[in-house]
Amino acid sequence: MDTVLAITQIIALVCFSILSIILIVVLLRVKTLVIEAQENLREIRARSVPLLDNLEAITSKVRAISESVDEQVEGVREAITSIRGVAEDIVLLERRVQERVEGPVLDTVAYLVAIIKGLRTFIERVRA
Repeated sequence: MDTVLAITQIIALVCFSILSIILIVVLLRVKTLVIEAQENLREIRARSVPLLDNLEAITSKVRAISESVDEQVEGVREAITSIRGVAEDIVLLERRVQERVEGPVLDTVAYLVAIIKGLRTFIERVRA
């Protein structure tokens, strides 16, 4: 009886060690994802400052455009083109971030689910 208990304890410790190693690997992947997300946020912040400067320039242009109909038409076209480009850049950046983050996050969740199922199965087998 003591031998069976000792073997069971050894198996449990080995499983726990393997689980710990897998958890470390998963946490390292999560850390990498967080670092990438942080870099992407820095990139967004770096790009938003010039956009705000551009917005200020566009506002001053709109004042000048109100003085002349010809200048208004031309200024509106430039503003629309600039805003369209900014919107496209934001959409592309959003897609890039989603593509980079979504897969690893889903993999991490899958690993965690597999670990939980494995632990549940192990516990059920140990109890039986």
